[in-house]
Amino acid sequence: MKVAKSICCRDLMKSDVLDSTGKKIGSISDMTFVFDGQLKLTQFILGGSAWEELMESIGARPDKDPIFDASLIEKIDAKVSLNTSVNSLKTTLDDCAISDEEIRLSEFRKMDIIDKDGAKIGRAVDVDFDVEGAASLIVGGGFIEELLEGLGMKSDVDVVVPGDTIETITDVIKLNVTKEDLKLGMDEAVKTPGQKEAKRHKQVTQDVAKVQLFSHRPF
Repeated sequence: MKVAKSICCRDLMKSDVLDSTGKKIGSISDMTFVFDGQLKLTQFILGGSAWEELMESIGARPDKDPIFDASLIEKIDAKVSLNTSVNSLKTTLDDCAISDEEIRLSEFRKMDIIDKDGAKIGRAVDVDFDVEGAASLIVGGGFIEELLEGLGMKSDVDVVVPGDTIETITDVIKLNVTKEDLKLGMDEAVKTPGQKEAKRHKQVTQDVAKVQLFSHRPF
């Protein structure tokens, strides 16, 4: 899979999906991840038209959505291009198409994040992954929101926490760092030229400013 730049899942879900002939076959409605010590993006769920999704939501038709994994992606730029046809894809109705270990992005976004001492940090509002596939959490709300406000930063700034700070994922996401580690990481991050620019970011634009915590592991 070739990724032209780091991508937020929320941005990827706005992209058209093309099959191997270049035909648009839908858009990504959800994604799945596994955690085995590292957070890994595993599969993409392809949604149909608004009418089809409505019919599925009210039970008028089976919830049958095509699924594809990263190995079927030729490249990601403004669009997601596959190396196969839509008819060859598994669907959500196929046995074991989504394993018990996989977590949907839609579920992930509902999980609280707690630090290593059990204190609530916020929510995983999104997931970011770089050109090499390494995943990071975009964290919002709670303690993170307080930190942003304390530093005079706005809500149009993403706080990105590397996936290797995740200790476990159950019904919550537990980090292997403390609230104090996060505060120190934020204080350090906003000293860099890029984050000084993020702090000056005065209006919401298509490119959300990012504060990347822990360019190196904090321990």
